[in-house]
Amino acid sequence: MKIAHITSVHPQNDNRIFYKECSTLVNNGYEVYLIVVGGASKVIDNVNIIGFEKAQGGRLQRMIKTSFLDMLRVCKKVDVDIYHFHDPELIFVGLYLKTIGKKVIYDIHENNPASILSKPYIKSNVVKKLLSKGFDIFEKFAVKFFDGIVTARPDISKRFNHKNLITLRNFPILPDFSKLKEVEIDKTKPSVIFVGGIHPQRGINELLDVFEILDECELWLLGPITEEKLKDRIENGCKNVKYLGIVEAYEVFSYIQKADIGIITFLNEPNHINTLATKPFEYMACGKPMIMSDFSYWRETFKKSSLYTNPADRKEITKTIKTLIEDKNLMDSMGELNKKLAMEEFNWEKESRKLLELYRSLC
Repeated sequence: MKIAHITSVHPQNDNRIFYKECSTLVNNGYEVYLIVVGGASKVIDNVNIIGFEKAQGGRLQRMIKTSFLDMLRVCKKVDVDIYHFHDPELIFVGLYLKTIGKKVIYDIHENNPASILSKPYIKSNVVKKLLSKGFDIFEKFAVKFFDGIVTARPDISKRFNHKNLITLRNFPILPDFSKLKEVEIDKTKPSVIFVGGIHPQRGINELLDVFEILDECELWLLGPITEEKLKDRIENGCKNVKYLGIVEAYEVFSYIQKADIGIITFLNEPNHINTLATKPFEYMACGKPMIMSDFSYWRETFKKSSLYTNPADRKEITKTIKTLIEDKNLMDSMGELNKKLAMEEFNWEKESRKLLELYRSLC
């Protein structure tokens, strides 16, 4: 059985697509291709990566040429049994592949209508609402034609009615912690780590402001900085802040292990309040206590695994960090609870069984 995962947005080494889904399928005997925009074609860990260049020009030209015409050309050339696509802009590619008799799976990483409401480049709120509602109707109609639907979290699954729908949560692949690579970090005080894409909507400016005056500990940032203004602020020197750069997905555990607390204080945006981000589960796997945004969904999901704070209130964030860092017993008990939950439930090995069952049913 030949399978192709296709993406026009994510990189070749995307954690969910490459390290989790493609690798799981390869390890269970499938012949797997990853068709991706950008980078050279190569074979990594028995995954056949097919890279092609993005078209020059604006957003509309990229959508038409790269995400439809070029992607279709490559998909037909590879010619597999099942196509598994990961971006909403590839829905038309998926629909075309269905017309030529292929089986197609749509992997929905985000609540896309809610995500549209948070797009900073769409200035008009009226336009955002119209686009969000229109896409909601279109997406619910389109999924009826696909053979399988995979979503990254339960709130996305609730939007659809499909006989072959699975919720495949982004739990971490647990490493052999005894063999983790040692990393050198100049650690002079207790550390709070943030791992993931670093941009304003994830509450980074608020965290930087907090650590300007919070001298009891330091903030470690690990991940790509997505905005030039924020990049300049971080690289020009923020008090009590260390930027650790970008590493491969499997390397993040070495850095989390060195930290004392994991933090994720996304701002109150429509696509954040019900998201099931990967990073808290990586903090938990390393046995770290956590501080998270005070979203109802996060409180219900993580319960006693974290302390919660208003992500826009700098004074409250400061108080929450101090409360945790000064209570050694709370840090230890929360860390032990999180490690136990990660080993027993919140891990990819257990979650990936759903993906394999979906493919077996389609085969």
